[in-house]
Amino acid sequence: MTHDNPFPQVPPISGEHCCKCGRWTEAPVVIGYGAMSGSVSITHYVCADHVHTRGPCTTDHAAHS
Repeated sequence: MTHDNPFPQVPPISGEHCCKCGRWTEAPVVIGYGAMSGSVSITHYVCADHVHTRGPCTTDHAAHS
């Protein structure tokens, strides 16, 4: 709080959920793209711990849409 602005704006939270572990990461890495029924496109993100892992996405993207 400052004298000029008693109600400062909070910056928006940026980041995504990791497709492998589900944790929130502020530095997501895009590993691929996909599609769900109804022409909804999905971007798959991972955290820094899972950048070099392989395997299917384990995130339920329907819950985040």
